[in-house]
Amino acid sequence: MKNFGGEMTFALSTGQRIVVRGTVEIMPTNLNVEGGANQDGSVYRTAEPTGYSANLTFEDMPNDVWNEIYRASGFNLTLNEIFNGAQHLWTDAGFTGRPSVNRINGEVSGVAILAAAYKKI
Repeated sequence: MKNFGGEMTFALSTGQRIVVRGTVEIMPTNLNVEGGANQDGSVYRTAEPTGYSANLTFEDMPNDVWNEIYRASGFNLTLNEIFNGAQHLWTDAGFTGRPSVNRINGEVSGVAILAAAYKKI
């Protein structure tokens, strides 16, 4: 039986830890592939290179940490899924998107990462 969900930890190679609040969506390929059809019914695909990425929801952090980590790049990221033992590794990564902090519940959305390499172990 496969297990999903449960506790997750997220850490940067700088030593910073960010509390994962909710959804983690991982894009495990560095290609965006689209398809279409020609007027004669034949089909085709086009591929656009992208970085490896993920969308994450976090808990807000004290001080001006968001500004600090958004200005940094080239670090490694690790997401550990405690419940099922999976580990996700991003290399040469940086944050993208624009964080939005919900002051009612402390949830930070709009956060994504982009990396040169990704591996799930």
